[in-house]
Amino acid sequence: MKILAFDTTSIYGSVALLAADQILGEVGVEGLSSHSVRLLRQVDFLLQQFSLSIKDIEAFAVAAGPGSFTGIRVGLSTVKALARASGKPVASVSALRALAYKIRENNEKHLAAMIDAKKAEVFAALYRVSRGDWRELIAEGAYLPHDFLALLPRKGNICFIGSGVEAYKKEIQTVFGGRALLANRSFFLAAEVGILGWHLLQQGKGLKAEEVEPIYYRPSQAEEKRLSVGKEKKTL
Repeated sequence: MKILAFDTTSIYGSVALLAADQILGEVGVEGLSSHSVRLLRQVDFLLQQFSLSIKDIEAFAVAAGPGSFTGIRVGLSTVKALARASGKPVASVSALRALAYKIRENNEKHLAAMIDAKKAEVFAALYRVSRGDWRELIAEGAYLPHDFLALLPRKGNICFIGSGVEAYKKEIQTVFGGRALLANRSFFLAAEVGILGWHLLQQGKGLKAEEVEPIYYRPSQAEEKRLSVGKEKKTL
């Protein structure tokens, strides 16, 4: 099964091509330029390297969030358009789980994924992998950094990964000291999104284009503005 996987949830935008759970190639660009400008160019480049066309793709995988609202919309709209046109299924994957998957070799340890959500918050979750079985010990969500850290176990090592770890490194080390294992990995996620997406597809959890929804853990700026305007009107 040829899978095309996308991640546009952060500035680390990437596209990956997989044969089942085997990574054939990944193209990643770190930068502030719009995903909408470069995404399809990345797809074209990657497919050309293997003499493939979009018609050869049998399924899609996408990081549906959390992350940048604009980035998520670009990724989902692109994948939905491709899936709708081809009739191929889509696997919707959490960017947090894809991050944690990068450090899956730390078996039997706690894996903390943290994405810098700006506004002094992080998108975060805590997982544990045992013999390939994933457990979500702290639910994915938006947290104040100290609130999330307070929920973490006080015994044993914890492996941390993500832009939120870079942003709050001092706080993590102050709380956990040597028990905090800070992963040194890239933040390009399309390959991991593709592998996790393949597992979902194998379980019959592929979605139709119209069924794919973004993963948001807090309202966007536009929604916050509407809510604040609504509250002001009620007050008046």
